[in-house]
Amino acid sequence: MITGYNTDVRHGNRIYHVQTEDKGFSNPKIETLIYVGGEILDSYRSSYEDLLANPPVSDAAIQIRMDEQHKAIIRDIKNGKYDSTPPDMQEQQVFNERSLDQAILEFLQQEGEVDTLELVLEKPLAPVFGKLFSVQMRARLTNSQNPVRGADVAIRLISSLKKAAPLLNGKTDEEGVFHGQVELPPSQPGHCAVVVSCASEFGNDELKALVAS
Repeated sequence: MITGYNTDVRHGNRIYHVQTEDKGFSNPKIETLIYVGGEILDSYRSSYEDLLANPPVSDAAIQIRMDEQHKAIIRDIKNGKYDSTPPDMQEQQVFNERSLDQAILEFLQQEGEVDTLELVLEKPLAPVFGKLFSVQMRARLTNSQNPVRGADVAIRLISSLKKAAPLLNGKTDEEGVFHGQVELPPSQPGHCAVVVSCASEFGNDELKALVAS
């Protein structure tokens, strides 16, 4: 597990605390949390399971991804992504974005007491503006590793300056696999990323990748 980043970002009349950490090889994700006034305003997770497919994995390779993700979030803050969220609405926003059942599932998952859904990439996400973008992923349970069949998959394009745009929807097959292709627009203002989310009775998970120009 690699040492993480902690940065205080002053923007407008608020101070955002950005924390990025490596979850380790047993849960190969890089997680960034954004805090304001001690409350979580937003979170961002990306997988590096693709790196594990070609061992040995160097700390430097993971560190580069952590650095890129951390800096991308800081850029979003400085570009005004969270300017429209009033301070007194931050806590309400965190809970409105997911159900109470999902919040409980996330807590139990952290404690290792429940088998919940996770996404695993079969091919690294490499979205590029103006090109066909391939998504190859598998939905499985965290503990038993059993496939999650019939899970809802949604792929969106998000931007720091525009509303999110849907790209593709579908379901996982009998093996928990989803393969899809979408064509990204020639360009988009702001910092952009493709979000692949998956939801089922076992919870939900999502992966994000910055779009290259």
